[in-house]
Amino acid sequence: MLERRSPLHQGMALHMSDASTAGLRVLAVLHSASGAAAEQAVLWPLCAQLQRLGQKVLVLDGSQAESFHMPGLAQLLAQHAWQAQAGLRASVGDAQSVASLPARQGLKQLKASADEMGLDMLTALQAYVRGYTTVIIYASSETLTPLLQGQGLQPLLVVPPDSEHLIESYRQLKHLAVFAGVECTIAALEAPLTADGPQKYDWSRKQSSSQTAKQNAQTRLQRLNALLQCSQRHLGDAPVLVRLRWRQASDLHQLTLHMLKTACILPMHAQPTAAAAPESLVWSH
Repeated sequence: MLERRSPLHQGMALHMSDASTAGLRVLAVLHSASGAAAEQAVLWPLCAQLQRLGQKVLVLDGSQAESFHMPGLAQLLAQHAWQAQAGLRASVGDAQSVASLPARQGLKQLKASADEMGLDMLTALQAYVRGYTTVIIYASSETLTPLLQGQGLQPLLVVPPDSEHLIESYRQLKHLAVFAGVECTIAALEAPLTADGPQKYDWSRKQSSSQTAKQNAQTRLQRLNALLQCSQRHLGDAPVLVRLRWRQASDLHQLTLHMLKTACILPMHAQPTAAAAPESLVWSH
């Protein structure tokens, strides 16, 4: 886990209080199959930070497919918006857990629902999740593209500690820049520090393992800089880079504050009166 509890950053609390009554806050985190472990090591602590600020957080998980036994966003979209609103009421008694909903098919079906309602996709989504104040969409660059067009939202791209994912990271950056017209925030997740104790020896490099770790970190930094330079040269702008050291609460605070500043806030609209609430479809993380 990245999170180590410490006092909340004043800037975060002020930013949340300014926008707490403005409407629905939407954030996005990019998903790739090869980087899922690192992405979720950032996603869930980020959700916990937001909940500590009093937000009711819902994750629409585009990495998980809906099914008969695990209904999700696709099933919500099959209902009328007022029914979905009743079914997605945030539970006051379950404030410590993060609500998560499978959404792979639903995110792809959202455009049809939006067209039927005569709304853009995020505004249409808002009608189905009124029980929450913050929604985080966790999905691939291809799925996020139609959702982000014209919204001024900066999705979060998590880069795992190893250097092998940088080509995939650039592919995602390029896809969103070209097809959605948005730039990303990069969270560079660093490997945990080696445990205290006897030094190990790296026989393949004929040196101590700590020396190998330092060399690997330096190589990764050089490749991250190359990624930023390549984005600047070919995509017109370099993404913001946020460093995430293992168990450093200050880094997570900085990322959370940046995500709050770059979120999309949808204006609050009048809520229709809901009938008796159907069974909730939301899973807790």
